[in-house]
Amino acid sequence: MIFIDSNGGSFLKKSLFSGCIFITLLVTLWLLFAEYVTSNTWLKEYQLYGDPLRRILLAACLIIYVIRLQVTVWMFQKRKWTWSETIIITILMPIVIYAFASAGGSNKLAVGAVEIIGVLLYLSGSYINTHSEYDRHAWKSKEENKGRLYTEGLFSLAMHINYLGDIVLFTGLAMITHSLSMFVIPLVMALNFVFFIIPSLDRYLEKKYTDEFKDYAKKTKKLIPMIY
Repeated sequence: MIFIDSNGGSFLKKSLFSGCIFITLLVTLWLLFAEYVTSNTWLKEYQLYGDPLRRILLAACLIIYVIRLQVTVWMFQKRKWTWSETIIITILMPIVIYAFASAGGSNKLAVGAVEIIGVLLYLSGSYINTHSEYDRHAWKSKEENKGRLYTEGLFSLAMHINYLGDIVLFTGLAMITHSLSMFVIPLVMALNFVFFIIPSLDRYLEKKYTDEFKDYAKKTKKLIPMIY
């Protein structure tokens, strides 16, 4: 991910990403519930016949995630996208969405305590991510805060609390699938945040906000409140 201090020139890139994500969601929902509708297509062999309640939970979570993602992309993200970033996430995110649907949607185990905890984690992570992003967006929209670093709300607990929300929600989604292999996704995501995205973003913020960022960094954890 490349951080560029510019707000324009990303409509086509965002449209490409959003369109691919939306199409992926529609296909995924069809695969999860095709048995209840006409299913004579070339996708028939990919239909998912796992526990019905698990499929419903996965579908609801994926729908919520895609809606939240669209809000983040079009409302909260003001920076300019690069084509390299756009191509990478446009390829990776549909794969991630399908992987969760496939692993969970084909699981015939009955839903139990693990899945309930997963739903709670998913909702908590979604709240942390979206609420923190919204508060920052609302604060930045005020004229008196133009050009200032936002350090309030949930961001007072951790500098990149929105990333923690993503890790928590995808961990919850992995629990809903009841598949150990799906925990690789939040693990890789966490490592990517810690070793690549956060250091890159910190360098950008320090260059942009100088002393204001340095003071913030000295007294605030990076990702996990009171821990890291």
